[in-house]
Amino acid sequence: MSNVELVHQSHCRIGEAVIWSVAEQAIYWSDILGNKVYRYKPLVNVKVTTDSWSVKQNITSIGFTACNKLVGTLYDGFYVLDIINDSHTKIAAPNIDYTAIRFNDGAVDTHGQYWSGTMHTDDPMNNALGELYRFDDTGKSSLQDEDYHCTNGPCFTSDGRFMYHTDTLIRQKVYRCELDKNGNLISRSTFIHFDKEGTSPDGMCLDKDENLWVALWGGWGVNQYAPDGTLLQHIKLPVAQVTKCIFGGENLDTLYITTASEYLGDEDKVKQPLAGCLFSYKTNTQGKAENLCKSPLLNSYHNKGDK
Repeated sequence: MSNVELVHQSHCRIGEAVIWSVAEQAIYWSDILGNKVYRYKPLVNVKVTTDSWSVKQNITSIGFTACNKLVGTLYDGFYVLDIINDSHTKIAAPNIDYTAIRFNDGAVDTHGQYWSGTMHTDDPMNNALGELYRFDDTGKSSLQDEDYHCTNGPCFTSDGRFMYHTDTLIRQKVYRCELDKNGNLISRSTFIHFDKEGTSPDGMCLDKDENLWVALWGGWGVNQYAPDGTLLQHIKLPVAQVTKCIFGGENLDTLYITTASEYLGDEDKVKQPLAGCLFSYKTNTQGKAENLCKSPLLNSYHNKGDK
């Protein structure tokens, strides 16, 4: 763990939604079950600053628009986010039972469209009711895939031809999904299958060479894989439940990593006092700036709010 550093002792129940803002030079992440959003700025006149906001709803994923406004998913759909005032505007939501189902991880594709998947709220282990949706530039949602226990980690190759996506729990698989020229899902195939009990792929990101970095729920770290699926390295963390990773920093060469403390027993919490905290890892490569959500509809909502 020589290059792993503790960034912030947020002690999230479920740390997630980590994303780097190039415009702000800041990292955002959420505590889904703790109903909180954090923003960490590594360099502000050479002084680190961290802000946090309490929210009434579960914020499960975050993205940015071209005008650096926040969008993302709450438990029941796709929203324009105003975390400072805890006021969020729903843009779209598929017609599903939100008493049993909620949205989870999400990301923006190369077309500027927002993808997010769902999962059973209380018992995803025994209910493969998760589905994968895409919100297009009109705000309309379309079902792209189904039959997931726990959807996680969408990320996209630079050419937009492929998306990586995971089913975190029972199946323990990273899928490689082929997309057409409009960003519709054509097919999915297994890219990596984790057969070790208790270790599952969670959130992911790609670097500039299209190597895949996978957070390991129950696996005490992050794995880096070559485009052909070869394991390149394992980055060990002092906590077991690693949830998501993203490249950030001035040169996009720092991997920021969220973790979770939920579901740990008392003995595990003693052994993992930093569970739920935010970590960083200085890499020898660079990531890619996050794709921006480009919907004119979103901009119109933001403009209304700015008047």
